Amino acid sequence: MVISVGSGRNYILLTIGFLILVVFTSGCINYYNPLSSSNSTKNFTFNDVSFDYPANWQVTVSNDNTGPSIVVSKDYYTQLQITITPNYGMSEEGVLKERNNTVYPGWEKISEDTLVIDNQTAHRTIFKGSDIMFFFKDMRFEDMVFVKNNNTYNIIINVPRDEYNSEKQNMELILNSLDIK
Repeated sequence: MVISVGSGRNYILLTIGFLILVVFTSGCINYYNPLSSSNSTKNFTFNDVSFDYPANWQVTVSNDNTGPSIVVSKDYYTQLQITITPNYGMSEEGVLKERNNTVYPGWEKISEDTLVIDNQTAHRTIFKGSDIMFFFKDMRFEDMVFVKNNNTYNIIINVPRDEYNSEKQNMELILNSLDIK
């Protein structure tokens, strides 16, 4: 059997081309892998509160005289804040009455409803606004409150209104995984 040099060279070039194709294709598949780090989550636990959040977001905790505050943020504009305040035996009705007296300058109320967070009925008010704190960017704010274990849990979500639909899934991830012991 005689193999000509030309056909051997073609075989080598074909093999090299095939290997290059495999390398490029595997890189593309990995980039679009739904289990890649861009879609992964982390878990956060502090002071009997735990939740999952997007792995590329940050969590910070501050603690002052009124209680701890946990902020989960993608950036300056997109964040979810959980404030835990002892209610010293105040009923849920008392907490809601106090909340209704709260004024948010520059925020316009859009709607009110209830939802379930960690098996508790949370009262939610949705606002829109653009204030100096967010450099007058058109924002959506959600203020949720519920009582559990003699504490008042106040959750505030702020996100640019034009990004709300794309960030809704991330906010729901946090809210749906919230667990308070």
